[in-house]
Amino acid sequence: GMGGVGKTTLIQHIYHNQQVQNHFPVKIWICVSFNFNLDKVLQEIKRYTPVVEGEKESLRTEELIEQRLKSKRFLLILDDIWQFINVDDWNKLLVILGQTEEKGCMILVTTRFQAIAQMVKTTDHPKELNGLEPEEFRKLFLVFVFDDGQCPGNKLHFLDKIMEKLKGSPLA
Repeated sequence: GMGGVGKTTLIQHIYHNQQVQNHFPVKIWICVSFNFNLDKVLQEIKRYTPVVEGEKESLRTEELIEQRLKSKRFLLILDDIWQFINVDDWNKLLVILGQTEEKGCMILVTTRFQAIAQMVKTTDHPKELNGLEPEEFRKLFLVFVFDDGQCPGNKLHFLDKIMEKLKGSPLA
């Protein structure tokens, strides 16, 4: 979905839900932004995964993550991916995380770009968020512009043009 439509807000709501908190012993949130860098993502995953008994410090980051997540159900949020410098990095990440023996692990990704959503999708139905419905957006917009939500009649045409350009974005 477009910027400001509420992708991160929605995923935060899911992440902080009590049932989600109870279901996943390991929860990792990474704000990726511009470039998906596998090394940086792996460092963040390592930082947020709990140390296991008998852990070997000499292991490479990938091996350490595999060891730590081997018997843990995890939720990984990769928020706001803009692009992949190396397309193979996504598959490498999936291989590393796929070493867990636990069922029900989940990776949730947010992005503005349809091509990224298609590349990382593992279901047939990625969710696209759009702006608010026109009538709901109009109500919200008018409350922000006019405290009482009432627009003087002679300004409505001008405001309609502005609202059209904002495409229902609550952030705009």
